[in-house]
Amino acid sequence: MADTSFIPWGENLKGLVSQTKCSATAINDILRERGVFCSSSEKVNTVPNLIKSLLSPEESYELLNSIKTKEKLDKVNFRSYEVKQNSDLLDLVSGLIDTDDLQSNEYVNYQISDFNDFTSLDGTSPNSLILDFEVCRKDILDDWYESEKFFKGSVEIKKGSDGDKAISMSVKLNHSSPETKEIADKVISIVEQSLVEDGVIDEPKQGGRVLFDDFTNENRINFLNSLASQHTGYDFYHTIIDDFNFTPDKDLDTTHLKQDTNLLEKDINKLRVSGDLEKIITVKWKHIHPYIKATKVVATYTIDHKSYSGECRVSYEFSDYNKRKLINPELCINFVNLKLKGAPPSVIHDVQAICIFRPDLNSHSGNT
Repeated sequence: MADTSFIPWGENLKGLVSQTKCSATAINDILRERGVFCSSSEKVNTVPNLIKSLLSPEESYELLNSIKTKEKLDKVNFRSYEVKQNSDLLDLVSGLIDTDDLQSNEYVNYQISDFNDFTSLDGTSPNSLILDFEVCRKDILDDWYESEKFFKGSVEIKKGSDGDKAISMSVKLNHSSPETKEIADKVISIVEQSLVEDGVIDEPKQGGRVLFDDFTNENRINFLNSLASQHTGYDFYHTIIDDFNFTPDKDLDTTHLKQDTNLLEKDINKLRVSGDLEKIITVKWKHIHPYIKATKVVATYTIDHKSYSGECRVSYEFSDYNKRKLINPELCINFVNLKLKGAPPSVIHDVQAICIFRPDLNSHSGNT
């Protein structure tokens, strides 16, 4: 709940209502409830009337919540494990996580504001689980009315088998900030350690992650392109690849390909605005794949979900938050943007959960 111990007035109120996130409609609604009607609902007419009077606690709460910052679940990491014992996951992980173990120390500017232990995703299966949480971060350098920001995160664990193949366990980490990524990583570390100690899984290589150095240069491009192109269902349909990031491999002699890499960069820049990069990447410049390090592929998709339709761009990349120089980064899938006309936040959230599903992590094995 918003803090109503401080009610903005004067210059503080002026700074609040001047923000683009504080809509003219929200201001006009407050005035109308008071019986104050302006000739126009534009801020130039309504704001002076609001500033000349004081807000009630209820009005302050309403106004602050209209601009409350909440970020979407738009980044996902996956982990994969082989399971040695066929036990129900819910029995193994329920009650395992203590929130006191999830924050490294007291010298951080965030706290866990909401936490729900592992429960069945569909309400019935003990082997398809989700743990969700919310983090509140306090940024003291931001304006007083947006110093608290809220970020949601979750960890999904699923166990299954494919015919006669070994039982596997997949993990999906949803996060929207460095803080939620840190919490999700700690949840998985605790679960992983417990399952290793119980003999359910072996000590996993690289924590089950998909890492940049798992691939040769050529196979990394094929893997990212395959991930970006695999969605061809009605709800979520791949249309084009519209961005591709790479750097020449400095560990190899690429002097003879300098002109080719420059031409590839020009082709990408030309088609980035309008055009499909797939053939440019996979056919025209295939001969230089062994000499370049691909770091990101971005694709566009159409969306048809329930009564809503639109499009989105999704990035498949080896990256981490706010880190420019990375050593062997992890695969991350994230929504660059999502346009779904008329859809409420709950539908946007559902669409993201549906559209980003576990990739075939076995497809990269043996590539190095």
